[in-house]
Amino acid sequence: MPRSHRPLSDVCVQFESDRIPLGETMLVATTGRRRALAVVIPAVLALTVTACGSSEDDGVNTGLSEAEKSALFGTPNKATGEPITIGVISEGKGQAVDQSDEYRGAEAAAAYANDYLGGINGHKIEVKVCEVRQDPAMATDCANQMVSANASAVVEGTLAEVDQTVAVLSPAGIPITAASGSTEAALSSPHYFSLFNGLSYFGVPAADAEIQGVEKAALVVIAVPGAEGPARAVGSALYGNAGVDLEVIAVPPGTADMTPQITAASAGEPGLYHVFGNESFCTPAIQAIKAVDPDAKITVIAQCLSAAGAKSIPGGYEGVRVVTTTNLDPESEETKLFSAILDEYGDGAEETVITASGYSPMLGLINALNAAKITDTSAAGVVSALKAAPPTTYPLGAGAQFQCDGKQMAASPNVCSSNGIIAEATADGQLENYELIPSDPELYTLPTS
Repeated sequence: MPRSHRPLSDVCVQFESDRIPLGETMLVATTGRRRALAVVIPAVLALTVTACGSSEDDGVNTGLSEAEKSALFGTPNKATGEPITIGVISEGKGQAVDQSDEYRGAEAAAAYANDYLGGINGHKIEVKVCEVRQDPAMATDCANQMVSANASAVVEGTLAEVDQTVAVLSPAGIPITAASGSTEAALSSPHYFSLFNGLSYFGVPAADAEIQGVEKAALVVIAVPGAEGPARAVGSALYGNAGVDLEVIAVPPGTADMTPQITAASAGEPGLYHVFGNESFCTPAIQAIKAVDPDAKITVIAQCLSAAGAKSIPGGYEGVRVVTTTNLDPESEETKLFSAILDEYGDGAEETVITASGYSPMLGLINALNAAKITDTSAAGVVSALKAAPPTTYPLGAGAQFQCDGKQMAASPNVCSSNGIIAEATADGQLENYELIPSDPELYTLPTS
């Protein structure tokens, strides 16, 4: 059966500020910008992405024939060696959020690798899934299950309870790979590997502003501690590194009319506004920017977009540039492979950023270990192989590469890439013209005080 590729405009976003650890965010003001790094990703992870129910099918048909899938998969190369256990810890299905497609994406990537990539250097991959269900105690339990299962590595998706898993797995010597790093523990503990650049939510628009010749920018951020603190500390530092003066405009959640705030910001004549929040926050922000300062450039994070927002903003999202971590352009070869793998192995998973958040770090891990020609498949062997692996393409990353040698970002040795992705939004919120913002470690250098 043909699959439906769902655009970002068909993704709902729920901002759960109560899940941001307030104790850590309070330290932003007392210990400087480097500490603020620890709370950037929790703020982003709190923008929990969940699939929306809809009576309409707005997706693009990317169904592939068997011949097309065969061409994408290549020659079969089944794994026949001794199995290696790779754990997957995911939010799964909880009371508020269903992210089951996340672990289905990881399972699909492993199944494809077992049939066509020879698994991990010939070893068959056995996937052990554990669902956290938004429960910190379950996160600890899941991590302990991975230790008991003698997992050689653990893949994590957009997990809010990262600290609980790191507290168990790092001392046990079991490596964790994830799409992007999260808390201070994840960014500083041994054996945690953030394959993509979570700081790109601030760094990419800063770099893009520099490329476009912008001298002043305004960052419109939702006024909750886990977002506003990093915006003022880390955001200001990264824009400064790009040579762009930044004014941070914090607006309380629930503000329906942001005209006064944007009018005040426009007095500084910013050439660009970057909006950081969820859909219900971003929509009135974009409305006000277009009304008050129509000639200014606008960038947003992908979590800002929704079908409802597109309908309520005059002209929709036309002209808005979007920072994202996943390239789901249906014309790209990587997305076609993603589609084919889900068709064959996805157990009904849909082509969304949530599915990709399990698929990409799993396939990225597998590809890196194969590139390193791993021989020791113990946890310690996986750590060594990951650190020794050459630059490896991050799946669905618009050509971004990662290398976990500890040298990719001065802010944290656990971050394996300083690349980023920006795309253009159509009026209805679909993304096109994805562009890789190349690695620039100097952009992500944070002052120590």
